[in-house]
Amino acid sequence: MNIIYKLIRKFYRKRQNTLISNYYKILNSLNSTTPALLDLKNIQKVLVLAPHPDDEAIGCGGTLLQLTENNYHGEIIYFTNGREKEHNQKQDIAITRRKEAMLSSKKLGISQKHFLDYYDGHLKPDKDVVAFVLSRLNELKPDIVFTPFFTDNHFDHRETANILALSSAQYEGNFLCCCYELWSTLTPNYIVDITSFMDRKIESIKLHKSQTAETNFVDLAKGLNRYRAIVSGQPFQYAEAFFVASKRKYIKTSKRFNMFILSFFILL
Repeated sequence: MNIIYKLIRKFYRKRQNTLISNYYKILNSLNSTTPALLDLKNIQKVLVLAPHPDDEAIGCGGTLLQLTENNYHGEIIYFTNGREKEHNQKQDIAITRRKEAMLSSKKLGISQKHFLDYYDGHLKPDKDVVAFVLSRLNELKPDIVFTPFFTDNHFDHRETANILALSSAQYEGNFLCCCYELWSTLTPNYIVDITSFMDRKIESIKLHKSQTAETNFVDLAKGLNRYRAIVSGQPFQYAEAFFVASKRKYIKTSKRFNMFILSFFILL
């Protein structure tokens, strides 16, 4: 077995430059020099995937608020509950974060909430969670699904992106996949002007009191959204940026990133 591993590793080391080149080709294929304005006027049914309670408010809260003008029907899936399994935290934090999520999501116009109660840092695309997301896709038939991106600098965020790819591969319908930014930026191809909704977005973030007491997520969101507005070249004060793709392109992008990551780790 050790000999086979060494042979595979030697093979991939020879292809190292090709792998690095392919990584940048992936990024370039996603890139849009000037992100376009995302047209939301025909969006009526929305599914939001939030790895943790508060991610939706930070990542796409302004856009969700703008969708309230469409009287949209929104559902959200919260994958984790705020507890870390190995630390044996009290159940109180999970209860607190659920209450905060209920208040914040209501302000964002989301009418239906689902809490899956995975532990923080332990989210995996197992058959149960993939089946649940697929069940919501089949019932809701969303026009658009909001999710973190594959390259986000947080394990649970990346796994959420993978869960959507696996679920949507089994879904017969079509929808727009709208990837939002959280712990790291992405390469956007669309932006949304959230200037007139920024104050309400901040209010929704502040409702996650247990989290804003530890980290200044208000400044994080304001800084990121201000930056996105400035570099867009548009006369906005604040903007949210997204990588938006068809279901088919999203699944293809997922496979390309996962293959690259697998190849990278073989080289280690």
